[in-house]
Amino acid sequence: MNIFKIIIIIIFLFGPSLKSASQEFGFKEVQLTNSASDNKYASYNKSGSSIIFESNRDGHWQIYMMSSKGENVSRLVNSTYNDRRPTWHPYKNIILFESDRTGIFELYKLELESHKISRINIPVYGNKTRAEYAPNGVQILFNLEDVAGDFDVYLVSHKGKKPKKIIDDKFNNMYPHFSGRGDNILYYSNKNNEGDSDVIYTYNIITKERYRLTYFKNNSSYGKYSNNRRRIVYSALVESEASEIYIMQNDGRNKKRITFNDEEDIQPSWSPHDINLLISGVRNGNYQICKILLKEPLEEEN
Repeated sequence: MNIFKIIIIIIFLFGPSLKSASQEFGFKEVQLTNSASDNKYASYNKSGSSIIFESNRDGHWQIYMMSSKGENVSRLVNSTYNDRRPTWHPYKNIILFESDRTGIFELYKLELESHKISRINIPVYGNKTRAEYAPNGVQILFNLEDVAGDFDVYLVSHKGKKPKKIIDDKFNNMYPHFSGRGDNILYYSNKNNEGDSDVIYTYNIITKERYRLTYFKNNSSYGKYSNNRRRIVYSALVESEASEIYIMQNDGRNKKRITFNDEEDIQPSWSPHDINLLISGVRNGNYQICKILLKEPLEEEN
């Protein structure tokens, strides 16, 4: 059997969904979406049985749900507006998302059992984006774009009351994310670097202390704590021409590259037991939702 036939058999057996052709190291990958559109911002529900994500497959951004295997894809919100960046409530069947249906981006919640959508009325003006519930479910963390075009971080009750600005400066402080205990916040910012690249920081709500976790020379973003709070997954531009996925300890030590692709990999999130990652990766020209199997390395490190 010649080499060409062997390659054809391998492609037939394993297919493009198992891993990117250029990925020779790291961990096995399963591509969960495969559409001629962008699919991003994926996360598991608490049990790990369902995944929510955003997609522009119908001409504008809408929210979708699928099984953990990428099956039974359904559109959750049917509107003519951009409904984006869905995140789960920590213990209820409620999805938090942002929508521009009022002319600017405001926060909304979708109750999956009743399909009821309600706006969270927050008494501050500006685009409210990248929101998530606190681990206790009674507070919401979000970005607010101010009049100067910078992004600050706010904390508000789940009913929209008592908004409090917790990170405020003239820079972009993006994608805030709670630790499992709700005392620390991860975010990335171009502060202290003259806007050249993003760096991941951690901020303690109680002590007000801030620490830098990644290097100024690398463009780092989208940090998320693992469920056991020991590790942080993030995206960074270090050794390749496109961003890849990395994991580090929660104090910034022992950084390890997870994906090895020629295309951009961003927006990682953990499975409930920290054994898999969901990422948004460019595959065949569009962002697709991919699962990284952390228990199945492609090659052992030397």
